[in-house]
Amino acid sequence: MKIAILESIIMPAGHEVEFDRILVNEVKRRGDETVFFVPENFPFKIDYKTDVSYLSGGEVVTYAGVSPLKKLWLSILREKRRRAWFNSAYDKAMAGECDAIIIPTATYRYVKAIVDTKLKDSPVPVYIIFHGINNKEQANFVKAAKLIASYKNIHLKVITLCHNLDSENLDNVDCIIPPVFKPVHISKNSEYTEDVTTNTEPATQGDGIIDVSSTKMDEKPLTLGVFGQFRKEKNIIPFLDAFIKAQFNRPVNLVVQGATAKPEDSQLFEEMQKNYEQYDQISFVHKSLIGPDWERALLDVDVIVLPYGAKRYLYHWSAMLFTAIGFNKCILQSREINPEVLEKYPIGAFIDITDVNVLQRELEQWVQEYTTHMADIYQALECANHDFGHEEFVTQLLR
Repeated sequence: MKIAILESIIMPAGHEVEFDRILVNEVKRRGDETVFFVPENFPFKIDYKTDVSYLSGGEVVTYAGVSPLKKLWLSILREKRRRAWFNSAYDKAMAGECDAIIIPTATYRYVKAIVDTKLKDSPVPVYIIFHGINNKEQANFVKAAKLIASYKNIHLKVITLCHNLDSENLDNVDCIIPPVFKPVHISKNSEYTEDVTTNTEPATQGDGIIDVSSTKMDEKPLTLGVFGQFRKEKNIIPFLDAFIKAQFNRPVNLVVQGATAKPEDSQLFEEMQKNYEQYDQISFVHKSLIGPDWERALLDVDVIVLPYGAKRYLYHWSAMLFTAIGFNKCILQSREINPEVLEKYPIGAFIDITDVNVLQRELEQWVQEYTTHMADIYQALECANHDFGHEEFVTQLLR
């Protein structure tokens, strides 16, 4: 069986790149073949070690650095090209180039586009992945799902842990679990866990697995880390204020890494770094981390902090949370970040990001009790890694 991954989004790095890697590696592990269907001159960030077949219809359209007026024009062009890519994918399916198609990241606009193309009558199953449907998107999504319901080879797969779609009675929609992100370049052992790369695919860029042995947690400072794309809504500044006020019973360091996509976010990060650089226990990394650099940075911390405060995180799965699970890291997180996970798997603790004084006390208590909870945390991480494993994710996707 050959499964095509129809990718049309230019991804700078990070979780989107790794999500495609999960699909490729797990499909291969199951004994099937993969092929990428991509627009002309598509700029892959990593070598997925799989076949590539180019779609006709033009190159990918990006909005990076354009004016609002030009963005409007480019959005029209993008919709036109998207329909051309879908028609091209249909032709490839008809020619026997694949037995199924996966579209790894979609919005309701993709469904509306497919209805306008030959792909709606695809001779092979088409699995369209949505990374959560929030309350503002739900009406448009439901309308699109009903629009395409009569085309039986089109399957809508929503990665979610909440139940906001349960009452919609959409036969062509499946809610599926998120997958964990695991290290593929670097392995790290601890006294509580086995090698965190057990049962994962080997590195695919030819540089092998780098083994980094760790010291016992009580022989070095405890290190907290905030990682991922930086935006104001992620509430890092209130967390910093609570951190510098806290009185810990052991040395505690904090690493704040941020990749910024917009000029205003970049400026805010630089201002934040300047305002807090006087504190020796805090270090800042203002750049994207890719491949081994990303994995090493994550594996070098003990706790991953997710202070994000936007309500949309209740509906969209947090790639950073599922990276923390896959990297066997306990977490401190706001209640807006997929609370279903922490309620079932005690892999860390909720923190109150609305009150700096309360957050200060929570941090102090967490650090004081951290060592006593480690064994239970790692047992919960083992369960979460099993339940959100790649095998189960792809099984639900292709169901």
